[in-house]
Amino acid sequence: MTISRISFNDIWKIILSLKLWQLSALLAVYFLISFFRIISRKYLLYSLYSSCRFKNLALIHFASMAAHYSTPVKIGFPFAVYLLNRFENIPYPYGTAAILIELTVSTGICGVIAIIGGFFYFRQYSYFLFQILLIAIVLGLIALWGVRHFFRKINKGSRLRKFISDIGDAFSHVAPNHLILYTSITVFIQIFSSVNLVLLCYFFSAHLSIGQAVTAGSTAFFVGAMSMIPMGLGTRDASMLFYLKLFGIASSSGISIVAIQRLISTGLSYVLGILFGAVLGLKNVIAENNNGNMKKF
Repeated sequence: MTISRISFNDIWKIILSLKLWQLSALLAVYFLISFFRIISRKYLLYSLYSSCRFKNLALIHFASMAAHYSTPVKIGFPFAVYLLNRFENIPYPYGTAAILIELTVSTGICGVIAIIGGFFYFRQYSYFLFQILLIAIVLGLIALWGVRHFFRKINKGSRLRKFISDIGDAFSHVAPNHLILYTSITVFIQIFSSVNLVLLCYFFSAHLSIGQAVTAGSTAFFVGAMSMIPMGLGTRDASMLFYLKLFGIASSSGISIVAIQRLISTGLSYVLGILFGAVLGLKNVIAENNNGNMKKF
């Protein structure tokens, strides 16, 4: 806002210019994306031979999102593993394996789309981008070697080594065809997520194609994830603004689009997460009381 010399009042006026049906459309897409994410997690857990109820998965999805946005670290991931164990009796190794697969597949897909989009929209910098890709591959291989080396150094009888071995066993339960189908579902979700960005641009009288939206959204997510900054604050938003400006969208509209995206993806997810987390907490209290009464009986 400072660089573009745009005041908060200007952005607020643009946001308020949205009509009720436009906000309803954005919220409908948001909830559809959330629904698809929950379904994809349910399928992934099914491929790990762990059945779970959709209602609890929905509560866990939003509660873990609130945990993400309440702390400076990614505590939502271990929190989701804990909730899966607490309410669906999914063993910790299997819950951990599911979350690791989600992270790897979603981040990997966004990274691939970001690289392909970079080569397409920045052909003059293709050699530089190719160097970055090679460096990323080398760093990934070094990290993998480091993890394997660390695992070998752990005492064979330790609880940590056993837990890591259990996670490895859980990974082995995922059949290749299940993993391919899950990856395809994740690709679909990533493409569908761009609909919100296309709608926002349309509402602000700016044109953005699905391909451009997918590239911008995937790059922003990938850069935010790689930055290790909580919620990708600053990095994700700057990446999105960079692409919107590249595609010919004015700074005032671009900042407003990014601001609304943040309000929906972060703000709404946090509010819903607090509410659904309270429901999980209430269910937990009721279950403990029922167990206590059964023991007394």
